[in-house]
Amino acid sequence: MLYSPAEIALIGLIMTFGGVIQGAVGFASGMLGVPLLILSGFSLPEAATINLVSSGVQNIIGAWKLRSHLEPRELVFPVVLRWLAIPVGTYVAWLTDQHLSSAQSKQLIGMVLLVVVLLLWVCRVTPREHLNAFWQTLVFSTSGFMLGFATMGGSPMAIYVNSLTWPVAKSRAFLFACSAAGLPIAVVFFSWQYGSRIIPAAVAALIVMPGILAGLWLGLHLGHRLPKPLFRKITFALIVAIAAIAIMAPFFSE
Repeated sequence: MLYSPAEIALIGLIMTFGGVIQGAVGFASGMLGVPLLILSGFSLPEAATINLVSSGVQNIIGAWKLRSHLEPRELVFPVVLRWLAIPVGTYVAWLTDQHLSSAQSKQLIGMVLLVVVLLLWVCRVTPREHLNAFWQTLVFSTSGFMLGFATMGGSPMAIYVNSLTWPVAKSRAFLFACSAAGLPIAVVFFSWQYGSRIIPAAVAALIVMPGILAGLWLGLHLGHRLPKPLFRKITFALIVAIAAIAIMAPFFSE
């Protein structure tokens, strides 16, 4: 059953806002979109599917526009690690949907967001030319798991690129390309795990895609003009606020 016009309008509003953030910093569309959708009454599989479709298109476009900054050999190891971890995250998401209430799912997502932001804040090291295999394995397996769990796999990769001496354009290109490469595997496992249940969510994301792409276009231009540190601070402040609302919402609804 498809969503009502009001629900589709709400999806469009949330994911267009996420598109602006995604275009500007190369990630965080899911970190904002998924919890806002869950707070609005959508289930975790529905919210994750909407974000998977919308962010997938955004990442493909972003990677194509910034392709001149990509080094294919730097993508192989991260992409393979993410592919291997996606099925695990999808399975855990299925367990969560089966055994937790809507209120508990909101709180879980809120806590995940707070942990991610804390890691992004704490794991700020002096940039270097490369990270060793151990840290790459930790980062990209975690990213793949989070992609499979709630389509929010960009944050560990953001820690990675901010630990390197890469220019902003290359960092954004890498984030877009890695995220786009994970899309086919995520689609396969989401379809296998949830079947026809997520079709309305995917259709709704496609219906509002013009608005999402407009947000992405705006974000790409903002990313070239606004200081990245300022935009990141604003983004993280919004994420913390959303996480706090997600954790506290069940208490206010009782």
